[in-house]
Amino acid sequence: MKLTLWAAIGALLAAPLAAHAQPTQRAPDPADPKAAVAPLVFESVIAMPPAQDEAAQTPDKRWRAANDALGSRPGHVHDHGAPAAPAPAPAPAPVDHGKHHHTEGKR
Repeated sequence: MKLTLWAAIGALLAAPLAAHAQPTQRAPDPADPKAAVAPLVFESVIAMPPAQDEAAQTPDKRWRAANDALGSRPGHVHDHGAPAAPAPAPAPAPVDHGKHHHTEGKR
């Protein structure tokens, strides 16, 4: 019984090592000028017609709609009924530097 248990535990512990030893597909060398790469695809955003609901709106109304959509997300809502932030502490009174006594050179 004990030998079977230890054999099962050993097999479970060795399984990740066997899976890790499998060969992986290598990425092409970026310095190789003959390496195969995916073709580039250009899609013009100017040539794409706007959506029907956007085409009927003026730019200011599209901006307002986008702004309202973003403003309703958590973290962007401004509560106008919230209490105002406390006023900053007053600045310290200016110091009259003419009353300082300098003792440079005197020892």
